[in-house]
Order: sequence, then C-alpha cells, then structure tokens
Amino acid sequence: MTPFFSESEVIARVSRLTEGRLVEYCAAHIVIPAQTETGPMYQEIDIARLELACDLHDQYEAEPEAIGLMISLIDQLHGVRAEMRGLIQALDAQPEEVRRDIADRLISHRFGD
Repeated sequence: MTPFFSESEVIARVSRLTEGRLVEYCAAHIVIPAQTETGPMYQEIDIARLELACDLHDQYEAEPEAIGLMISLIDQLHGVRAEMRGLIQALDAQPEEVRRDIADRLISHRFGD
C-alpha cells in the first residue's frame, strides 16, 4: 500500500518547503494531492517533486509556473526513456537479420541516404 503524508508531514520531510511554497506549488500543479476527508494527502512521488521544485527555486530563482514546466519536461523525458527501453527489448527479441536491417535503415535515415 502506498503511504500518504499530510501537509505538515510533507513540510517536515522537505526541509526547504514552507506552507506558502506548498500552496504555490499546488496552484502551479507541480503536485496534485489526493483530497481526503482529513485534507490533502501526498505520496512519496509528490515529496520527490517538491524537493526538486525547491532545488530549482533556490538555485535558479525560478517561479512556480516555470518550475512546473521544467518538471513536466522531465516527466516527458522519463516517459520517452521508458518507451525506448521497451523498444530496445522488442528489438533484442528479433532475429539478427531483422535487427541488422533496422540498424541499416536507421543509419540511412540519419545520414539522409
């Protein structure tokens, strides 16, 4: 089961996070807490995103909206990497002749032949 954390627990775990920053980061959709009867609850991934948001804010003085955009781009890169791993696994399962043909086509496409 995924553990959930309250606002006060999140603020205690992310040393540079203040209540004001948390409100700004939620408004910028950097994290979207689960809404429960006891209030907003956060997961481990939210804590990691908040730590990164604080790093970006402190190091680059980035505004919450810019931080949200940067984290969105990082999320997209992670997604592409996962897709590439799946593609590589699928290619590895192909016969050598098929892999060689694909490699030749990629090289040809890359160099415009």
